Order: sequence, then structure tokens, then C-alpha cells
Amino acid sequence: MKLTEERRKLLKVVSLYYNQGLTQAVIAKQLGVSRPVISKLLQTARADGIVKIHINDEDALRVDQALILQKRYHLNDVLVIPVKKDRQESVDALQQRVAQASASWLVEQLPRIQSIGLSWGTTLAAVIEAMPYVTTEKMVVRPLVGGVASEHVFYDTNHLVFRLAEKLGSRCSYFYAPALAESQALAEALNASQLVANALGAAREVDLAIIGVGNPQEHSTWQNLGYFSQGQVIASDIVGDGVASLFDKNGQTVDNIITKRMIGLKVEELSRIKEVLVIGTGQEKAVSIQSLLKGQGVTAMIVDSDIAEALIKMER
Repeated sequence: MKLTEERRKLLKVVSLYYNQGLTQAVIAKQLGVSRPVISKLLQTARADGIVKIHINDEDALRVDQALILQKRYHLNDVLVIPVKKDRQESVDALQQRVAQASASWLVEQLPRIQSIGLSWGTTLAAVIEAMPYVTTEKMVVRPLVGGVASEHVFYDTNHLVFRLAEKLGSRCSYFYAPALAESQALAEALNASQLVANALGAAREVDLAIIGVGNPQEHSTWQNLGYFSQGQVIASDIVGDGVASLFDKNGQTVDNIITKRMIGLKVEELSRIKEVLVIGTGQEKAVSIQSLLKGQGVTAMIVDSDIAEALIKMER
């Protein structure tokens, strides 16, 4: 290619700006032109492929993934935590890193919110364990679902609510009903009670709801704790569980006997809450999270990079 005067000037500007680190104003003064001329030349260099920007940082990909998902699902915020590919990492270790990132995110939100709602499960338990002790004013922590059996108290929503309130130095309330009633009749009776009505009413009014999500077809805390078997959902159109719902591919509660026994907020009610954060680890949860996002109740998301990559590859 013939080196014309125009191209020589273009390459000189590129070298001065990118290699020598001079500002556009300094370059303009040296060449006796205006700053907008330098800006236009730099834009031309990028458009013509003379300059290609490459960010040499493995976290840059995660930021790009987050921005893609944030735009696609109209979310307020997305954090993607990289999965370590260079060495083996246990499921618990990855969950712990996601939990630490989630705890840091939550600390940043505290000054602008006055109430937090929690579902339950291993992911949320890890997040609260990772939370530092901070002082908040007028904060209250509320449960979004009923409680679980005493032998599983570490994952129980009432226990998690108490632990988070303890770390925030705040008030909390409890949900005096089981997450899964023994029968549909008992669930209907409890839902008709003033006690449950008050708990649900308070849950619907929180500023920020924090929830986990499971995939009953692959892995779910509900299943691990023996609340239902994989056989009860494998032949159905259930793709995920969250709060007090088993939901389908469109993020809508499936009308079956198990869901009718669940006590707490349904996924459809999340859209009425100001902000809803979903946290997840494990690629098997990607389908469940995508379906939950379709329900348009989620406003923020913190996931690992395997989930993010799978979500990006999926058609909306």
C-alpha cells in the first residue's frame, strides 16, 4: 500500500497516542491541527482495522458477559464470577466465591434500602456466612417462604433471616409455617390464616428480595432435603424452583400438587417487588435461571461464568 501523506499522518497520530501515550490535545498542538481532527483520525484508525483494542485481562470477558446479559434481559446489574479452568475447584469452593461476591454486592446496596427478603437454601446460607458485620439503621429482614424441618435449620429461611439481621444489627420477622405443608388441605388452611397472610404481606413489601434457584431435573435443595423426589418432576414441564414455586420454561408456576403444598411467595409475585436478586452456581441451573428471567421478576443476577456462557448461547 502506497504511503500517502494522509496515511502517514494517520499512522503518526496512532503511534503518538497509543505507543507514546500523548493526549489528543498535545498531539493536535504538535501537528498544528484541532483536537477534533485528531479524534476523527483515531476513529478512522479503529474503523479501518489499523488499531484493534484487546483488553489483556481474563476478567474482561466476564464483564462482557455481564453486559450482554444485562442488556438482553433488561437487568439493573449482573455480576459474573469466573470459573477456574486451570485447576480443579470443588462445587463448594465455587459457591463460596460467588457467595463472597454476592455479600460484597449486598453491602454496597445497604445505604439505599430499608428491608430485605430472603428465600432459603445452600446458596443463601453461604452468602450470609460471607457477610461482614455492619451497622444499619431502620433495616428489617423478612422471610419470603415458610420454614424447613429443624434438622435442616442451617438452610431454613427463619434461621437465615435471623443470621443476616444479626450481621446487620437490624430487626427481623419470622414465617411461622412450613415451606412445604404435609397436605394440600393443610396448606390451604395455613394460607387462610392471619399469621401467614401477615407474613406474605410483609414479604411483598420488601425493597430487595434475594433468592436462590434450583433445577429439580438435575439438582435442587428441595430434593436433597427429601421434600420431593426427582421422579415427581422428571416427566413434567417443570424446569426450576424458586421461592414457593416449581416453574415452567416461561417462569410461571406449574399447577401441581407439590406447588399447592408450598407456602410463601410465588414467582409471579416477584415482579411486584422493587428489586430481586437471583444468585446461582452450576451450569445445570442455566435453564432454570433463563426461565426465571423470562418471568420478568428479576432485576439483578450474580452467577458463575459457566451459567453466563450457557445463557448467552441460549435463544431468548
